Amino acid sequence: MNWDEVRERTVALFARSGAALPGVLSETQVRQAEEQFGIEFPEDYRQYLLRVSAGGRVRKLRSDGSRWDWDGARYRDHDKLHVPFPDHDSALAASERAWESKPERKDHPSDAAYRNAHDAWQETVYATEAARVTGVVFLHDDGCGFYTLLVISGPMRGTMWFDGRASSERLNPLLNDDRRAATFAEWYLDWLAHEESWTTSEQRLAAFRSWDAGAAKPPIWFRWFDS
Repeated sequence: MNWDEVRERTVALFARSGAALPGVLSETQVRQAEEQFGIEFPEDYRQYLLRVSAGGRVRKLRSDGSRWDWDGARYRDHDKLHVPFPDHDSALAASERAWESKPERKDHPSDAAYRNAHDAWQETVYATEAARVTGVVFLHDDGCGFYTLLVISGPMRGTMWFDGRASSERLNPLLNDDRRAATFAEWYLDWLAHEESWTTSEQRLAAFRSWDAGAAKPPIWFRWFDS
């Protein structure tokens, strides 16, 4: 990877819309973030931070002076980056069991007993859902409750996934052309090449319509619900 070239291309792309690309991080800053989270970033994402940008296409990694995190991250999104990202099917099965165990009022002797059981059930559901996304960075907010994830820990380390739980039960890997989970570099360069190819809003709209209709192969980042 020629990350200097990637930076030049990214700067030029942002300049087309009059935007400035956020600056890079230093080696010291990246190490500080890694030490805080107890991990090492995948090498391609690490190089992106050091040589392209701390943000740009993705959420900006920044420090408030006491803690590192990504802009827009929800409370405690990244407290368990060191915990391996789980096997998806096993984690989904645990989630389904938790949701199906919702208590019913008729099974409890009083409203108070039911509320206590319901509160305990909610805590279990929240914990189960949180366990499905340990070891990942919520790297890009796709809107409407959808997120693009970068796996930091576990067997799938370094791959990109789509969190589609806003409308489905699944988290799906974003597949490259070889039908394997894409790396950060593959995902980013695919996005960059597509963005560079459009010079008008009409071209962009036509491309999206073509992907939606199945008339053209969608880019990696648009393969949200690819099985």
